[in-house]
Amino acid sequence: MVCGEETSLLFKPANKKTAATTPLIDLHCHILPGIDDGSPDMETTMGMIVIAERDNIRHIVASPHYRHTENRPFRQIAGLLKKVQDEAEKGGIRVKLYSGADVRLTYELLDAIKKREVPTINNSRYFLLELPEIVPPRVDDFIFEAKIKGFVPIITHPERNYSLLAAPQKATELTKSGALFQLTVMSITGEFGRQIRNFSLRLLKEGHVDFVASDAHGTNRRTPVLSVAFREVAEILNDGVARTIFVDNPSAVLENHELL
Repeated sequence: MVCGEETSLLFKPANKKTAATTPLIDLHCHILPGIDDGSPDMETTMGMIVIAERDNIRHIVASPHYRHTENRPFRQIAGLLKKVQDEAEKGGIRVKLYSGADVRLTYELLDAIKKREVPTINNSRYFLLELPEIVPPRVDDFIFEAKIKGFVPIITHPERNYSLLAAPQKATELTKSGALFQLTVMSITGEFGRQIRNFSLRLLKEGHVDFVASDAHGTNRRTPVLSVAFREVAEILNDGVARTIFVDNPSAVLENHELL
């Protein structure tokens, strides 16, 4: 979807509940069938939604990989999203899906920014931005230009980016330029290795993390589960920070509001 009129979802800030009872929001999930390296078919997609519902995830942003000029039009993604939502409703599954994309940073993307042709999250100002493994120079200029045009980039899995792992100060520079950070659940839990976990904890403790998402790709290893990381963040920092990262900030994005 293209950035435009905001919607109101009437989210409420989380109160004193644990991850087991707090409805969670997954901002990054490769759940649409047959569109990228995520779910290969509708059966897998439905399985992912069932896993998410059991983990008390009630809102999922479908975010297929996207390269400007190379991918299908937004309306085709929207059509596939509707099919999945219809199937979920037929099965009585209480999970709502929203449009989005994991947008790869390419030279052509600046043109898309200027033309306002960026697939944002739920037609908001926010969009997921995937950096290449070797972060190009002057990426902060791109972030500045995006914000001038009214967009807010959310950098996906910065803790797994080779350039940022090798030079952690670059991550701080990106947040200072106005980008937001989304970590992946498996990075926090250590399933991507000790180095990535340690970098994730550093980013959390330094206050650079705005969101945590599943970045799920299927029903086996990389699944749509958030609660385990919610509990870990609550233990490492505190319950209030966990609620902000897993509930309040994602709610603000879906409603096209400023973060708290």
